[in-house]
Amino acid sequence: MKRPLITDHKTGKTVWLQSDTEGDHIVTEQRFDPLLKINKQMNDDWQYGQMRGTQKHIQHVAEIPNVLYHHLLKTLGKPSENPRAWKRWLNDGENRAFRTGGGNV
Repeated sequence: MKRPLITDHKTGKTVWLQSDTEGDHIVTEQRFDPLLKINKQMNDDWQYGQMRGTQKHIQHVAEIPNVLYHHLLKTLGKPSENPRAWKRWLNDGENRAFRTGGGNV
């Protein structure tokens, strides 16, 4: 049995209470469609060299949904503590939809 606990239409996030033979579980689902559409547009608008000189350090590289970010925090640790793993995850071709600019991180 699956029963919704929280539904947020703005973010597309739903928290469910799921009961099965193993017991009760909390399941969080979030729709990524609007975010992926924005990421695609930002990626299309990106141009090489648009952040020149001292401004490159503030270049927007990715937009990751909150649910996925917290999952990555559990598996990879904080970005400041494990930057190599985060860069590897962002540069992976399967995760390209979350990138907002060209090139590699």
